[in-house]
Amino acid sequence: MRDIVIVGGGAAGLAAAVFCARRVGGERVLLLEKQARVGKKLLATGNGTCNLSNIHADVSHYHTDDPSFVQTVLDGFPPQEAIRFFESIGVRTVVRDNGRVYPLCAQAAAVLDCLREEAQMCGVETRCDTAVTALVPKNNAVTVVTEQERFVAKRVLAAVGGAASASLGGSSEGYGLLTALGHVKTPLFPAIVQIRTEREAVKAVKGIRVDAALTLALDGRTVASCKEELLFADYGLSGPAAMQIGRVAADWERRKKGRLTVSIDLLPDVDAADLKADIRRRATRAGRTLETMLTGLLQKRLGQTVIKAAGLSPLSREVTSLSTAECDRLAETIKCWVLEVTGSAGMNAAQVTAGGLQTAQFDPKTMQSRLAPSVYAVGEVLNVDGDCGGFNLQWAWASAFTAARAMTEELV
Repeated sequence: MRDIVIVGGGAAGLAAAVFCARRVGGERVLLLEKQARVGKKLLATGNGTCNLSNIHADVSHYHTDDPSFVQTVLDGFPPQEAIRFFESIGVRTVVRDNGRVYPLCAQAAAVLDCLREEAQMCGVETRCDTAVTALVPKNNAVTVVTEQERFVAKRVLAAVGGAASASLGGSSEGYGLLTALGHVKTPLFPAIVQIRTEREAVKAVKGIRVDAALTLALDGRTVASCKEELLFADYGLSGPAAMQIGRVAADWERRKKGRLTVSIDLLPDVDAADLKADIRRRATRAGRTLETMLTGLLQKRLGQTVIKAAGLSPLSREVTSLSTAECDRLAETIKCWVLEVTGSAGMNAAQVTAGGLQTAQFDPKTMQSRLAPSVYAVGEVLNVDGDCGGFNLQWAWASAFTAARAMTEELV
């Protein structure tokens, strides 16, 4: 019989393996991963730079069915502990904008290597290409069924991840291991995901980046907003600004109720009255046309696109022919360019899964299942997802630490 079997070698599973091994010895820990190698999704975090945590991590940055559940787990392993943990395995860290914690080397691969090597040094046995198909609790133990063989364990930790990013190993199969035990899964939908809009409006500005403020409105009522870098794509909006509020677009897409729009403030740090005055001044420059009117204010293609969105044409038109009302309409469009939202880029493009196993069926002090006491669950498989900015990895580390501490205390 095995002491601890961890199902899933992603961020939470790897961290849990190290936490357990440090307390009871790695020879008592078996890590099973369905892919050919562990930590594949971790390599993509932070666009390959690995945003490890955020020093501002608290329940206000998470979406869940029970905020107190999340806060209890975070309190047990706050960001400062995550920083200390990573430095203990060789990963020096740095705190950047908005409290985001990164490895000093800015390499996700280095973070993964340090986690993997620490688990190996601690004696953890890792088996890849080993998909778990069932968990069968019986007599204070669990039979872990794989495609190759069966393992009997005193404690099993489900760190199976979520459905997002199928190309990186995301799958909905892991939820079934626990719903088969009676756990309830809430509806799943994409989070930290790009926003799809009317394509005709944005196709000319594909690839352009700009610091902007986005506001999502459902039937005219603001439901989400964010000020960050925005990247225009041929399908709509990407970049941190869109990804941060993409969860709302994905949830709306799932519900199919009401009209969702996104307004873009292309110059969020410029006062609206000052911008109107600027546009009026530009309209007095004899010999200039609309084609170059916004040069020096906005990227050329973006400026021309916004001019068209304001209903001003053709681009060969003399700027001195603009009326005061037309100048003001152009300034208002720069500050509030409204696009129809058609949905999100989908689960495969998402970085995180919203929804998951109901937290009420787990103990936040231990991550132990209230239905199958020998089973624990951590990370993305639970109905907890964080904002963009290191919050989801902080949840992975904190929940893994909580479960590892509880499982090992019972085995000492």
